[in-house]
Amino acid sequence: MSDPRRRKIPQRQLQPRLRCLYLSAKEMERALVKERMRCDRYRQWFSLIVIELLTSTRIHSGTRRLPSPKQSEPEQLLLLGKYLRRRLRLTDERGMLLKGGVGVMLPMTDAIGARTVLRDIVSSMHAEGIEIEANIFCYDPAPSHQDQRPLLDPEDSEQSEVDLDKDPEGHEATPRDELIDTTLSQSTIAADHLAYCAPSFPAWKRWIDIMGSACGIVIATPIVLGAGLAIKMTSRGPVFFRQVRAGQYGRPFAMYKLRTMVVNAEDLKSTLLELNERDGPAFKMKNDPRVTKLGYFLRKTGIDEIPQLWNVLKGDMSIVGPRPLPCHEDRDCKHWHRQRLDTKPGLTCIWQISKSRDVSFEEWMRMDLHYARSRTIRHDIALMFKTIGAVILGRVGH
Repeated sequence: MSDPRRRKIPQRQLQPRLRCLYLSAKEMERALVKERMRCDRYRQWFSLIVIELLTSTRIHSGTRRLPSPKQSEPEQLLLLGKYLRRRLRLTDERGMLLKGGVGVMLPMTDAIGARTVLRDIVSSMHAEGIEIEANIFCYDPAPSHQDQRPLLDPEDSEQSEVDLDKDPEGHEATPRDELIDTTLSQSTIAADHLAYCAPSFPAWKRWIDIMGSACGIVIATPIVLGAGLAIKMTSRGPVFFRQVRAGQYGRPFAMYKLRTMVVNAEDLKSTLLELNERDGPAFKMKNDPRVTKLGYFLRKTGIDEIPQLWNVLKGDMSIVGPRPLPCHEDRDCKHWHRQRLDTKPGLTCIWQISKSRDVSFEEWMRMDLHYARSRTIRHDIALMFKTIGAVILGRVGH
């Protein structure tokens, strides 16, 4: 148990000492991004333990009824940091996370090794009177073959999640082992992994998205109404087309467009696959028979994409960013292609306004990756103006 005679540290002395024990949130983000890039290059793996302290507020507002902690949160962080400094290897990193909590990065460590470290942390903190919650996230760029998803899928996670009923030797868990709370959500596990080890979405970009999409919706509403009326008058079926696509970190979202094809276009696609003019998993035909006469005009002018301003306002998309692929096409992408998901998908990007869009699928992906790794306000504004010019000249990529 913790020593009741331990001298209480003044609050003003805690912050400098914490900075010596933990990387800042930005430093930890850079360390995770760098480690992920190293693992992608050398086909290695790492684990991330995300630790959250159970403060008195969280304890009493949740389902677990535990005694109020004797130390303040900074003092708990100090004790945790001191233990981590002793327990971890020199190659491991510990730091604050932008999403909250403390991150412990363990290079070349699988879920079993991370589980052992986590049990030691829980045991030591419990002896100090500190209760924690923790998740173990594992990053593996190639679990079985090159093109497989880099993160744990639901069927793989059972082998990697912490078993609360048995210790690493296979024996029944002791009471202290039951304190580990590792609630890994199977439906969002891949997205949660990427959210921790990818660059955070810039605040300036979100502000541009909100202001730009709100103004665009107001200005373009008459155009959408006119186009919707024309669609109804020239073909059967709904005005809008809804399709589930892969968003940031691979999270699926419903993307909206004005309908430019016949109603049963998705059913007819299987009969046209052998006529695909695009290499890679994407499908493209210059003279797609499924596109209506009005649809060709809407596509050439980019009017069919206007409803996606609603996706931008909601936060599913950005004005500038890689175009989102349908989920089935995204699943067939190579591992390095999917690094484009580090940023939000957008209405326009480098490929959409390029003079020649007849490039290979891999070159298209390289364009998206170049944008994802070098996004700036100046670059975004330049791409917006170039997109306006491409719309006027009828060179909008589709």
